[in-house]
Amino acid sequence: MAEQVLESLAVGETLRGRELMGEELNRLNWESATLLDCVFEECTFTSCNFSMTALTDTRFVECTFVGCKMLAVNWTVTGAGSLLAQPLRFERCRLDGTTFAGLDLTAFVFRDCVLTDVDFTDADLRRVDLGGSELSGARFANTDLRDADLRGTRGLALDPRDNRLKGARLDLDAAPGLLDVFGVTFL
Repeated sequence: MAEQVLESLAVGETLRGRELMGEELNRLNWESATLLDCVFEECTFTSCNFSMTALTDTRFVECTFVGCKMLAVNWTVTGAGSLLAQPLRFERCRLDGTTFAGLDLTAFVFRDCVLTDVDFTDADLRRVDLGGSELSGARFANTDLRDADLRGTRGLALDPRDNRLKGARLDLDAAPGLLDVFGVTFL
C-alpha cells in the first residue's frame, strides 16, 4: 500500500498543481477546500470527504471513490475535457446535491451510491451503471441513458419522452417512476 502522500485540508485551503498517479488516498478531509489545476490518475480515494470542494481545472482519470462523502460538488467546473477523459467509479458514495449537468459520463459507475437531488440534466449517461443507487429527487432532462444499467435503483423518476432510454436495463420496481408522468398508478 502506498504511503499517504496528501493530508487533509482546512476549510478554504487550496491544493494547487498536484499530480498523483496510482496512489491510495484514505480518510482525507477536503470539505470546503479548493483543488486547483490538479491531476489524479488511477488513484483510489477511500472514506474521503469532498463535500463542497471546488474542483477548478482538476482532472480525475480512471479514479475510484469508495465510501466517500461528496455533497454539493459541482463537477462541471473541472475544466474542458478533464472529467471526460476516462470513466470514474463511485462505490457506496454519498453525492447528494451534486451536479453533473451537461457532462459526458459515458460508462461511469455509480454503484450502491446515494444520489439524491443530483442534476443529470443534458448529461451523457450512456452505458452508465447506477445499480443499487438511491435517485430520489435526481433531475433527468434531455439525458442520454441508452444502455444504462438502472437495476436496483430506488426513487428513480423521469419522463421517458424527455430522455433517451433505448437499451436501458430496469427492474419492474422502476416502472412507476417512468409511468407516473402518464398518470399510471400502480396498486
